[in-house]
Amino acid sequence: MNPKRLILLFQFSFILFSIVGQNDSTHLSFSGQVIAWGIGQFQAPVPTQFGGRFVPTMLGNFQLSPKSKLDFEASLNINGSLNYTGFHNDTILGQLKPYRVWLRYSGDNWEVRAGLQKINFGSAKMFRPLMWFDAMDVRDPLQLTDGVYGVLGKYFFQNNANLWLWGLIGNKNPKGYELWGSSVWKPEIGGRFEMPAGPGEIAVSTNHRKLQYNVGLGNEFNETRIGLDGKWDLGIGLWFESSVTITDTQNNNFPLVFKVQDMWNLGADYTLPIGSGLGVTVEYFRYHAGDKFLVEGTTVNVVGAMLTYPLSMLDNLSGMLFYLPDQNKWMNYLSWGRTYDNFNIYAIGYWNPDNVQLVTAQTQSRNMFAGKGIQIMLNYNF
Repeated sequence: MNPKRLILLFQFSFILFSIVGQNDSTHLSFSGQVIAWGIGQFQAPVPTQFGGRFVPTMLGNFQLSPKSKLDFEASLNINGSLNYTGFHNDTILGQLKPYRVWLRYSGDNWEVRAGLQKINFGSAKMFRPLMWFDAMDVRDPLQLTDGVYGVLGKYFFQNNANLWLWGLIGNKNPKGYELWGSSVWKPEIGGRFEMPAGPGEIAVSTNHRKLQYNVGLGNEFNETRIGLDGKWDLGIGLWFESSVTITDTQNNNFPLVFKVQDMWNLGADYTLPIGSGLGVTVEYFRYHAGDKFLVEGTTVNVVGAMLTYPLSMLDNLSGMLFYLPDQNKWMNYLSWGRTYDNFNIYAIGYWNPDNVQLVTAQTQSRNMFAGKGIQIMLNYNF
């Protein structure tokens, strides 16, 4: 990790604490999350992973006036893992880095947030074409993801429409589905407008950045994205989500810099009156990359279904099925979770091919959901 960013995190927290610490309208709190997990796969020799994560968090809220306030979050991501094959240690990984470091100034119908933050939006639930700035995986019950450095402003209209504008800088690592990161000190800018549409809403999003191909070689390309999504409650929940990315590369001398990438999602959900209520979600996702829009190039199709059922006040059971028709392969997940006031237990079993992986975020670490196995996870919030 960059030591300067870690120092900045603690300076940021200390300064805010000093400024607002003695005011009656100030509320400061310290909380956190402790996670431990173990994963084992059903093969010989047995691949296993044992890991842990600690996310200490400081929150502050300062009322500036009856109609405006200042709040902040400062947190760290401290994690490590041990990977074994049988009794042989493969890797030992450790990481210490800022997780969230942001300051927000807000009023009745607007807000401006600056710093290391999570920016995510869209209607899809499992396969998300608008996963532009995060890396949340539907298979992760805790939905943890790295943030991005930037400024985000939001304005909320009286008819429930809202406008987002953002500017990002300093994010060199790939985000979401990106294969290549951004030029570090050249800002990427974008926005989003959501508006009511009958019994639902529809939104358009856009983002422009300088794509950095192989850091240090000086190869940069203009990249523009346009997204459109909408969702409606018609008794059955219905939604669509799409994203088109256009890059100005003019030749084929840069592998994996595609001129066009387009992603499409159609989904629906409904709760069946079975027992305590069986939730059913289905989605179709198509990813395409190449020199032309929609045709030729590389295409991946995925059909997914997710079932959720509350076994009791504490227990929840869920299952996911993903089918890749181009490869005629299935991916299967079954998860049980128990929730207490501050404590969660999860057990996830998976039954997947050894040589297949979903189109997922580039920032994810080692894929332990390949093959067949089980994961146990413990989560404590304080």
